[in-house]
Amino acid sequence: MSEANAQVARQSFHAICRRDIDGLLELYHAEIEFLPLTGTRVESGGYVGHAGVRDYFHEANEVWEEMQPHADDIRTVGDQVVILGGCAVRGRGSGARSDNPMAWVLTMREGKVVRHRGFATREEALEAAGLSE
Repeated sequence: MSEANAQVARQSFHAICRRDIDGLLELYHAEIEFLPLTGTRVESGGYVGHAGVRDYFHEANEVWEEMQPHADDIRTVGDQVVILGGCAVRGRGSGARSDNPMAWVLTMREGKVVRHRGFATREEALEAAGLSE
């Protein structure tokens, strides 16, 4: 099951890079909790459900011309997939590029992502998943 969960995580990143939100939502549970590091709802609990995820990517599309999360290391622990990597972006207005380290913890249930949470550091993600280095 852990390899299947890791594969779903990889597919979700590929869908985000292609801006294939319909494809992404096929991998997400209908009641997904989407908790990115940025967005207008970060402080109020994130984005909930497929409509919430669509709202987030609509907002992100207004800010980022390109958004390419990359998974450099994927680990599974129970029903969670820990992804250590980063996200390369290019600003829509400025054209400025950056590639910042990030990490994510995706919680799986019945082959679907039920929670997608971003972290600024790998240490925070590992701690959230009950792992440490």
